[in-house]
Amino acid sequence: MAVAAPVLGDRMNIPRRNYITLLGSAVCVFLCVSAAAQEGYYGVGHDKWHQGFYSKLKRNDGKGSCCNLMDFRPTQSRMVGDHYEVKVDGAWTPVPYDKINNVVAPDGGAHVCAPRQVGPNKGVLFCVILPSEG
Repeated sequence: MAVAAPVLGDRMNIPRRNYITLLGSAVCVFLCVSAAAQEGYYGVGHDKWHQGFYSKLKRNDGKGSCCNLMDFRPTQSRMVGDHYEVKVDGAWTPVPYDKINNVVAPDGGAHVCAPRQVGPNKGVLFCVILPSEG
């Protein structure tokens, strides 16, 4: 009984298909992590900015630091009517003017300091850094 010889094209496509699948998976993971950082999820992106930026910020109400070990993170912001909103744990949240710190972040972007948005903490913000204009 004769055994058919493998077709060269089939042998070449299997590793290529695996490579493409692996590459696609890596890109997907990267995009998901990047998206989470811009949704203002608790703890995401905090480590990058803690030592040089977050740890130096003070609350406007005089109650100490804006930041503990996890509550400040990068986010998105937008102007809606006469007020700003920031994304906190994936949801747009109105920003009271007294929570806005008038500083510019090293990356020029928006950042929010807030507890996890569950139960009585829903809508609570400690500090907000808005992106630089212009």
